Parts: sequence; C-alpha cells; structure tokens
Amino acid sequence: MKQIDRIILINVITTAIVSGVFNVFTGIHVKNLGFGEGIVGQVLSIGSVSIALGSMLNAYLSSRIGFKKTISLGLILMSIGILGVSFLTSPFLIKLFSGLMGVGYGFPFSSIGVLLIENSSEKERVKVFSKNFVSQSLGTVCASYGAGRLIKTFGKIFAAEKSIPLVYLFCAFLILFSFYPLNGLKDREIIKDKKNKDFFRGFKEVMSGQALKFVIYNTIIGFGAGLVIPFFSVYLKFSLNIDNEKVGVIMGLSQLGLVIGGLLVPYISKVLGRENTVVICQLLSIPFLISIAFPQGIFILGISFLLRSTLMNLNQPLIQNISLETVDYENRALMSSIVSMSSNVTRAISMIIAGYLMENVSYNFPYYITVVLYLIGTTVFYKNFKVEKPLRGGADE
Repeated sequence: MKQIDRIILINVITTAIVSGVFNVFTGIHVKNLGFGEGIVGQVLSIGSVSIALGSMLNAYLSSRIGFKKTISLGLILMSIGILGVSFLTSPFLIKLFSGLMGVGYGFPFSSIGVLLIENSSEKERVKVFSKNFVSQSLGTVCASYGAGRLIKTFGKIFAAEKSIPLVYLFCAFLILFSFYPLNGLKDREIIKDKKNKDFFRGFKEVMSGQALKFVIYNTIIGFGAGLVIPFFSVYLKFSLNIDNEKVGVIMGLSQLGLVIGGLLVPYISKVLGRENTVVICQLLSIPFLISIAFPQGIFILGISFLLRSTLMNLNQPLIQNISLETVDYENRALMSSIVSMSSNVTRAISMIIAGYLMENVSYNFPYYITVVLYLIGTTVFYKNFKVEKPLRGGADE
C-alpha cells in the first residue's frame, strides 16, 4: 500500500467514525437519556474544544516523536472515549469521555494534511487533497447511513436507548483497525529531526501576516458553523420528527454531495482559481442553509442538505492547501494545529450558545446568525487571499 493511500485510509476511518457516527448520533443519544439541548450543546462543545487541545498536543509531540506514535496514541484515546460516551449515563462522565474522544481525534485530524503535503509533489498536490476529501466524504456517507440502519435494526431487538451504544461499541473496534495502515506508515526524517528548532518560536510566524488572516477567517466560519451543524441531527429528529434511519440517510446525503464536489474541485479551481472557488461556493451555499431553517418537506430538505454541504465544503481541499502555504515548511504541523484550534474552540463556544438558543428561543434563530457570520468570513477571505502563491516544500524538494 502506498504512503498516500495509508494516510487517506487512516483519515477515512477516523473521520467516518467522528463525522458520520459520533457527531450525528451523540446528540440523539444524549436526548434519549433524558437531557435537553443545553446538555447536548455542552457535550458537543467539550468534544470540539478537546479536538483543538489534541491538535495542539499533536503539533508538539509530532515534532518530538513523529506522527506515527502520536496518531497511535490518538487512536487509543478515541476508542476509550467513544466507549465511555456509549455506556455511561452521568452528564459529567459523558462530557469527560467526549473530551477524551476529541483529544484522541485531534491527533490524526491535524496530522493528515501535513502528511499529505510532505508525501506529494507540487504538481499532484491538489489531486491528492481532492482524493483524500472524496474518500473521506464517502466514508462519512457510508458511516452515517450504515449507523442509521444498524440503530434501527438494534432498536427492534433491544431497548431504543441501547441501540446507539451498541453501534458505538462496534465503532471502537473499527477505530483500532487504523493500526493496520499506520504500522506501514513511515515518518520522514525531516519531520522527526527537529531538535534544532524552537517549537514555540513557530507561533510568531503563524500569528502574523497571511497566516494570521487565515486564522481570523477560519475562526469566523467556525463560530458560524458551530451554531447549526452539530445540531442538524437533533433538529431533524426532535423538531421535524424524522426517525433515526431517515436522519442517517439525510446526513449521509449531505456528505454524498461532497464526493461529487471533491471530484469536480480540481477542474473548477482551474477555471475560477482556488480563491474564487472558495468565495463563490460559500456564498452560493447560504440560500440552501436558509432553506433548511424553513423546510418545505423532506424531499426539499434533503436537496437543501445536499447542496448546502456540497457548496460549503467542496472547497475544503483548497482551503487546507492554502492554509499550509501561508507558513514555512517547518511550521506546517503547528499551522495545521492552530487552524484546528481556532475552528474548534470557536465552534465549542457557539455550540453552547446554540444549545441555549434552541432550547429557549427557537431552532431557527441560530441559522440567522450563521448566515451573517458566513458573509463576514467570506468577505475577510476574499479581501486577503486574492493572489495565489506557489507552494513551498514537499516531496519534490
């Protein structure tokens, strides 16, 4: 198995579990235990903050012991975390193990982009990132749909509140399967040999210039996303009274659009340019976000999920690429971690706010705020990233 394929497989397994299963059904699981949206928001918020913490720990540890060992630690923490969320009923313990799950996920999450860049040449890089994105999206689709089907099947045999924990148990074993591709992964010497580099000095570069501008943009978008995206499944289940299987189908459908978008993005970006592709797609996604807040039936709702998700996220390979270009070669792991932190910390704050608003105002209100933040974030990106810059570093240097 090639190095790129190993990296992508690790990403597919971990992302599918987190995005396709954990993020979709944890809110429903917590609600099934008898807790309100406020607790749901806190659980998801802690998970998001913990991803940021894990990403920062990964930036430090990977510079000392390599990506392979840090990802191994992350996989173990993910498995323990999802098991704790599955079978514990105390809100405090659920939050604790959700945090553990997030820390574990932060390790592979912030490593994948750096590993892809270091193991690809400049000419093939957009295609490599697109391949990873498509594979990740397909994995999330299958995980979301498959989990929905399993939950429905288990619900016929066991009590409804036990069906999601049983699926999480299966996911814990699947996470450990990632050790198979990880065992064959090789850390490049230049990644491991950083004794002569000051880790903390890298913050100066990351928190200045174009890198800082990207972090600001990412923070705004992350805050807006945290107001609605983590609650999509709860919104579908408890506001629109859609059953678990259909929730899985709709959430999976939203990811299916990413597969199509991921396949098209190398060609679209050639025509429009990377930066213009990001701006245009984010703006076009907003009407469909508004449509979700005012659903016109399950068919239109599904189409809105598909198109919103496609347009807002098909540019992720481009955004990931652009962010890592804003810093020098040796600071890419740190930049990846700070981007993750800026997004996840702000999402965590907005999740708590969204949980309160949905429980005390309405399910629709956070959508209005998200629309405004998406417009502001897109404007910030457009003003600061009009000119493409050449890639630096990588496998061809």
